[in-house]
Amino acid sequence: MFRSTLYLTVGFVILIGVASSYDFGSKVDNASPDLGYPLVDFGGSQVPIDIGYWDVGPNPQIFDEEDMVYLHFGGAVPTTINANDIRLTTRSDLGLSAGTKVIASDIDCDKPLKPLPAPPLTAGIYFMDLYGSSPGYDFNDAIYLKTLLPAGITATNDVRLSDIVHYDSTVLPAGTRVLDYHADHNRLIIPMIIGFPIYPPVWQQSIATIRFYNANGNTMNGIPIYDYNDYVYIDVPFSPLSPGVVSVNDVRLTV
Repeated sequence: MFRSTLYLTVGFVILIGVASSYDFGSKVDNASPDLGYPLVDFGGSQVPIDIGYWDVGPNPQIFDEEDMVYLHFGGAVPTTINANDIRLTTRSDLGLSAGTKVIASDIDCDKPLKPLPAPPLTAGIYFMDLYGSSPGYDFNDAIYLKTLLPAGITATNDVRLSDIVHYDSTVLPAGTRVLDYHADHNRLIIPMIIGFPIYPPVWQQSIATIRFYNANGNTMNGIPIYDYNDYVYIDVPFSPLSPGVVSVNDVRLTV
């Protein structure tokens, strides 16, 4: 696996190499095999798209560092975890990894899915604008899931959706939580996708959307069907009026 790094003055770096296995949280670049693949919007019974957590950590009724977080399709949270929901965090002791999809026989399938503690217009996907480039988001920026207040900055238990490497070469992988002693704690972040649960093609105050590559091309009543073999991306920039394609700076949410 090839990885290159870019060292930053803030004490951590972004992994900018892309693994051929499509690591969770990796970004598409000019040499990516999936560059140019067609992307389609979720529709029909697959919307709305929401984010929630399975309360499986050590503190019942409290969102903590051991709770599993999911991207859920086909209903607003609270609900239950469904097949093809995507895990956004990892619990190695349970055999659950970020970027993998739930199947019917998995331990977490049908478990209760709770809303994130943050209010709807705070919870969502954000980026850290490390270089101040215009229009803002670019290949080297870090991606986060904002899970709780305060708004606008990274906080304990927010989730990394891209890999970070500390200046001492310690890796803070996609799918891990921000903790108060980490270099990326308490730093300014900018909204990419907020307003969950979301319904395409209306994406409130967002610069990106969530789309999928329909690998087997199956449809129902003209609506593409999202299933286990399909790849899911944060697609940026996007237009709700035109089809999407996998482009440079898109973020892979599945492995």
